[in-house]
Amino acid sequence: MPLNPKLNKLLETDFEKIYALPLYQQREWYAKSWDDCKESIVEVGSVNDLIVKTSVRDTLIRVYHPKGNAPHPAFIWIHGGGFVFGNIEVYDSVCRRIVNNANCTVISIEYGLSPEHKFPQPVEECYETVKWVSNHAEELNVLADKIAIGGDSVGGTLSAVISQLSRDKGEFKIIYQVIINAMLDLLGETKPKSRVENAEGYRITTKGIEWFVRQYLNELSEANNPLASPLLAENFGELPAACIITSEYDPLRDEGELYAQRLAAAGVNVYLKRYDGVIHGFFNMQHTLEEARDALALVCTKLRDAFN
Repeated sequence: MPLNPKLNKLLETDFEKIYALPLYQQREWYAKSWDDCKESIVEVGSVNDLIVKTSVRDTLIRVYHPKGNAPHPAFIWIHGGGFVFGNIEVYDSVCRRIVNNANCTVISIEYGLSPEHKFPQPVEECYETVKWVSNHAEELNVLADKIAIGGDSVGGTLSAVISQLSRDKGEFKIIYQVIINAMLDLLGETKPKSRVENAEGYRITTKGIEWFVRQYLNELSEANNPLASPLLAENFGELPAACIITSEYDPLRDEGELYAQRLAAAGVNVYLKRYDGVIHGFFNMQHTLEEARDALALVCTKLRDAFN
């Protein structure tokens, strides 16, 4: 279907020019580019920032509790930003909405960004943080047997990787995963057509993806590692049930849909939803786009079903 006209003004931005800015300016621009979500603060029961000591660094997490004193299921959220941009503030509004609509505790991870923290540091940091949450469930007032994980863009990438690691290592259990507009095949080894069809003109570009990947990896050969590109894993069986969301005008669309197919072929319960007329990053445009609000409602419905 045609591109949603509400995106026209945003897409007048010269994104390629932004990639030429100094890194600190790029990060400032990225943070401000999501002001869509900051029109008002959504009230939840409580919000606390904590530090988790991981082997990578001291990791900031933000814990959003719903109202009420009883232990709740936990949804661990990992932000997007191409491994280079982003923080917990960018998705604060989304996390608050999930708390209230899914009736769960949301724990948002602020992992180290690239190129300062290259692969596999973000994987290790997020994995150890999720393990810490599982081990400290009682202290956090969450249910250790009801932990889900999810994220937008590379937050979805890291969520998929951690779901695979959780299965393989057996140190904690993930019962559900939410993967939104994720980069799952870093160098496009599976030849996704959407990287050609949507190569430019829709905020994130195929050249931009290549730039992000170079910032993240120490060398491009690391992209063949399933800890970087979870779509290249050999085994998709016994993974958590999943909700996978893609966007029609996203260069990353096809790898998300192929990931859903491979999970389903391995017997995993998968709900795949493509949102037509929208672009990469639409999920964080809750104020502007009806599709974003519908996607958030879908995520919350799937989380409630998984927790119950």
